[in-house]
Amino acid sequence: MEKKSKHQKMKKAFYTLTFLSVLISSCTKEENLPDNGIVKDKAIKDTITKVITDLKFKLYPTANDQFIFSLRSENNKTFKLYLKEDNKELANSLFVTDSNNSNILNTTVSYNFLPNKFYQILIRSFKEDKDTVFIEDFSIYGYIHKYPNKFNYEKLASITQKLDFDISPSRNVIFYLDYIYNKFVLKRLSIIDNKLEVLDEDFVTLLLRSKNDNELIIKSQKYNNRYLGFDSCAIISYDVNSKKSSFIDWGSMDYGQLSRVVNNEILFSNPFLTNTVSLVNLSDGSKKTYPTDNRYLREHNYDHLYLGNDILDFATLNFVNRLPFLSSNSSISYFDENSQYYITTEYFGESQTATVYSRMVIFKNDKIVCELPFERGRSFSIPGIINLSDNKLIFYQSYEFDSDVKLDGYYLLDISTNKITLLQNDNNNYFKYDFFTGIDKNIFISIRPYEIYKITIK
Repeated sequence: MEKKSKHQKMKKAFYTLTFLSVLISSCTKEENLPDNGIVKDKAIKDTITKVITDLKFKLYPTANDQFIFSLRSENNKTFKLYLKEDNKELANSLFVTDSNNSNILNTTVSYNFLPNKFYQILIRSFKEDKDTVFIEDFSIYGYIHKYPNKFNYEKLASITQKLDFDISPSRNVIFYLDYIYNKFVLKRLSIIDNKLEVLDEDFVTLLLRSKNDNELIIKSQKYNNRYLGFDSCAIISYDVNSKKSSFIDWGSMDYGQLSRVVNNEILFSNPFLTNTVSLVNLSDGSKKTYPTDNRYLREHNYDHLYLGNDILDFATLNFVNRLPFLSSNSSISYFDENSQYYITTEYFGESQTATVYSRMVIFKNDKIVCELPFERGRSFSIPGIINLSDNKLIFYQSYEFDSDVKLDGYYLLDISTNKITLLQNDNNNYFKYDFFTGIDKNIFISIRPYEIYKITIK
């Protein structure tokens, strides 16, 4: 009896220990589940964690105490952001799908950031597959929150869908086409008093050039009640007040380019792929034709008339290559007559990838006076009308999604010292056209796809 009793006690102890071992093991695995608040299957036991270094993202500071973090969505992955300081968690937030782009995920982080304080940002992705959770961690160390709020934005006009625009040679008005309810609505905005006029609620053209504050130059495939043939259009001067029009010349409709009006001259491509462009003086109607590939005709310059990097000499009416040493990847973005500075940008891409590198170089008297070195994934936007006599250039630069923090926004470049300073974070992803309308460099106009702003520098 004693042996049996002893055997039963040992057996009972064995089962008790086994039960406790299973219970402890189960609890341990349950505790090892990621504390993320988003894993749906609580029965999942195993997790695999991997540290990555190549997550592509964009970070947009939107206030002194806030930024938006964006990344590209991936199938079946859920993302969460953790803001930390010395391994102490300060905030966390889930990513949600962007309302305008289903391929982008966003999250907004709000925290009372301290100046010049280093923070850590951890991005953690979760993916469930049967009985396993796959976790990927991406960390940004030494993040300093920067939001230099140097601009005041005043919206002058809202746009439903911008088709084309031009700013008059006097810099007093902006003409633009707004596409509303399947109609081309012609509008004029006065920069002097912010008055907005609807000039025509069904104005059929896709191109606008301003001859002056009251006259436009447009293209039309119909002239004298006849539709024109292949690649042919009439280039017409149109008075917005009297509604009267006058013929200027024939141009290319399908393949052609049309410059802005500079010094009362306009440059346009001739029809039928003749590989010629014509220069017309709008004062007396005189005309000169140049043999060239019409793709070299540049449409968006307000400082001079360009064929590639050749600039028109208004005295001789000849195009001159003023910087013949530029590489084939470089272009003159702006030539300032007052300071004699040439702002050039250079872009090149790696042959095996889609990665683009860019730099800005400023020349004077054929010598480099200022240079921003090559940087990956950067694009420049140079204002259309500027004066560089004070050696100060305000410009916009933006970046592709990258694995490093790179801030889109307006920067100030001191040409004399090569110093660059961030003035204003601006995360508008659409291309913008900026113009200083006079000698006052504290105010400029920014024309965007859905609004027009007057921006004042504090």
